[in-house]
Amino acid sequence: MSQFNKKLDQAKSRQKLTYLIAGIILLASLLIIVVLFVIARGTHVEIIPENAKKHAVYRITKGLGFCLGDTVYSLSRNLMLTASSPGYKVARVSIDSELLGKVYPLELFELSGRLVVEISGDDDILLKTAWRINNRDIDLLKKLDIELKAGLYTLTIDNPFFQPQEVEIDIKRGEEKKLTVDLIPVSGLFNIDSKPSGAPVYLDNEKVGLTPLQLEQNGGRYSLRIVHENYIEAVEQLSITRTNPKLNRKYQLELKKGRVRLNLKPKGGTLLVNGIKNAEPLILDATVKHRLTYMKPGFYPGTQTILLAADEEKQILFQLKPEIGKVEIFSLPPSMVWIDGKTFGVSPVSTNLSAMPHKIMFKKHDYRSIVKMVKPKGSTVQKVSVSLLTEYQARLDESPREYTNKAGVKLKLFVVKDTLTMGAPRSEKGQRANEFRKKIHLTKSFYVSLFEITNSQFTKFNPKKVTGSGNTPVTSVSWQEAAGFCNWLSAIEKLRPFYKTAANGQVTGFDAHTEGYRLISEGEWEWLARKSGKIKQTLFTWGNDTVIPPRTANVADESAKGQVRFFIPNYNDGYSGIAPVGSFDRESSGLYDMAGNVSEWVNDIYSIIPPQGDKTAGNPLGEQRGYKHVVKGANWRSGTITTLRPAFREGLTAGRDDLGFRIGRYLYGGKNE
Repeated sequence: MSQFNKKLDQAKSRQKLTYLIAGIILLASLLIIVVLFVIARGTHVEIIPENAKKHAVYRITKGLGFCLGDTVYSLSRNLMLTASSPGYKVARVSIDSELLGKVYPLELFELSGRLVVEISGDDDILLKTAWRINNRDIDLLKKLDIELKAGLYTLTIDNPFFQPQEVEIDIKRGEEKKLTVDLIPVSGLFNIDSKPSGAPVYLDNEKVGLTPLQLEQNGGRYSLRIVHENYIEAVEQLSITRTNPKLNRKYQLELKKGRVRLNLKPKGGTLLVNGIKNAEPLILDATVKHRLTYMKPGFYPGTQTILLAADEEKQILFQLKPEIGKVEIFSLPPSMVWIDGKTFGVSPVSTNLSAMPHKIMFKKHDYRSIVKMVKPKGSTVQKVSVSLLTEYQARLDESPREYTNKAGVKLKLFVVKDTLTMGAPRSEKGQRANEFRKKIHLTKSFYVSLFEITNSQFTKFNPKKVTGSGNTPVTSVSWQEAAGFCNWLSAIEKLRPFYKTAANGQVTGFDAHTEGYRLISEGEWEWLARKSGKIKQTLFTWGNDTVIPPRTANVADESAKGQVRFFIPNYNDGYSGIAPVGSFDRESSGLYDMAGNVSEWVNDIYSIIPPQGDKTAGNPLGEQRGYKHVVKGANWRSGTITTLRPAFREGLTAGRDDLGFRIGRYLYGGKNE
């Protein structure tokens, strides 16, 4: 066999082998497909609607399986399937093992169409366009861009500057339709006039004629400007619309203003233009006379009349002349004179001042300062005359005759210039050896509480101290506690305290020149009980008669029999013990209960040393320090002539259950003159 034949036989053998292998692969594939059909479960997908079903395409996106037509074969427990059809939205579903091998209904939804409509015109006009689709209102928009379901629609375009227009539109699934609509403008008319006439008219900066003018214009917005030489331009924004197609305008043109530049000397004054207050920059009507007045306190006013041409600028100078007036100043008594914070010496004072308000102050030690305002005039002499009051006199004029303080204590003012002989002569019935006779002179006005201090008032200072009902006098208080109550009252009313105290609160002395609260002095107490409100000094609080008038005082009466050693026969005051304050008639002083109820602490140190000589003591307050303090006045246990007399006095170191106090204070801490 030739070499060629050998090669030919080898080629035929290789071809047969190839055919054999291809046949085996095809047979294996057919066998696998048969096996898959046998083991796979087919799920029939039922597409809704029918139009979508005809062109539906299926694809497995997750899981093992394949699609034949509208049947899905699964080789795994779950499949993710997508179905699509032209004009419909893609549907994505999960088919789990429970649905495999069954019918699976699947609805496809139509794709929306898109409608885009544009109209021509200025943006600010187009923004007023109202859109309606099948009589359904859409927002005001300059351009319509909206999604719609497939179908036929009637589109209405309504803009106030154009004629309304309707358009029929057919929207298909998934279609984007674009339209440009040319609207028909509204026809309008301008009637424009001015005074004066013949003024050029500009519409949107284009000259369109002279007034009077009639001008046809389409609907829209326009800027109208009327100009005339020497007159201020008239400018207006106008609109022609379907509802307002015809506009009539008549303009009263105003002459241009003139400008005034002012040079004012001195500055800071007031400018009047035709009698009306004005300020720079000054812009005035032209061709009209104007009266300018410039004024400033202390200067003569200046006036000028000006006439401005249109658009003219004029410079005006006002140079005011100072106005000086003579002022003569007097005071009684002579005092230091201060004008606007500067001293001018002791009155009388004569000086020249500018014609503007000046503050004149009169000052003198221990006198109330007085302030007067004066406005000098260049044509006349101004006279200022005052009478100064001492600080005491001024305080006296201002002060109430009775007042209630912050603790609820009611006080009465006593304006006093009087003398009193304290104590009693040895011949007086009931007199005791410690009732020294001495003359005193009271000149300082003082307040005194109408009633003895009550429990309710004292507990505001010391809540732990309660010795009876609220309206009865507080008792069993020491002199130190009474003084502490006074200083507490001074503090809450911002008065300088009368009593000086150590770190432990004990009183170490007093300041006689303060207006702080204090216990009244022994001299004040006796003057109030024996002479205040009376023609002459008396033996008892009620007078000189030893018989006590009814409703006079709470003392040891018939009801106290058995409780006290001595009582007053044939007298009944209605109380066997302490009575509420104010239960008896007012005494001649205007106070209550000085004749009885409880005895009272006073400010003075108790002493049994007789006074030396017959010198009259002025406003005595007693010694600064001492062991005992004086107690004055009868109480509900008093039943003898000795104890009922206001001259009666005791010296104690501690409180007692029939001992209380009343308070006072000076009206003015300094001198009374």
